[in-house]
Amino acid sequence: MKRVRFLAVAALLSMSALGSTAVIIPPAAEAASGYPYANSAVGKKDRWGFLTRYCTSYVAYRLDKRGFNFSNHYKGESWGDAKTWDNAAKKAGLTVNKTPKVGAVAVWGSNMGGGAGHVAVVSKISGGKITVQEYNVRVSFGYGERVIGSIKPESYIHF
Repeated sequence: MKRVRFLAVAALLSMSALGSTAVIIPPAAEAASGYPYANSAVGKKDRWGFLTRYCTSYVAYRLDKRGFNFSNHYKGESWGDAKTWDNAAKKAGLTVNKTPKVGAVAVWGSNMGGGAGHVAVVSKISGGKITVQEYNVRVSFGYGERVIGSIKPESYIHF
């Protein structure tokens, strides 16, 4: 528990230094979302072939939970970093477009995620505002939910 508190404080301090704000989700609430790696070490290989507590791992969990049997080699394609997911999806025969839909995967290219891109699950669309559920954006290596701001996804993958 001390390590979790230290990480929470470190995340707040680093976000504060960058002029951002963050909401830290307590580990128990985070685990309640069902993501099995919420309290695991960061950066270990998960059962889907992604790194734990990264956006790709969380989205893989959500897709697998919906019955897609998703992994880093879904439909014979290598999905890799988030920035390559739209190309992998196209090769796998999935619909990829600019239209958000609840349940779709929002994909940001190298303009997010330190160059590795970012993926999140669209959870709500209301009045032109798109809400996503994600890992490792506002909460370092943690769960978050936010309305998409000025940096828009490059595409949406429809499973």
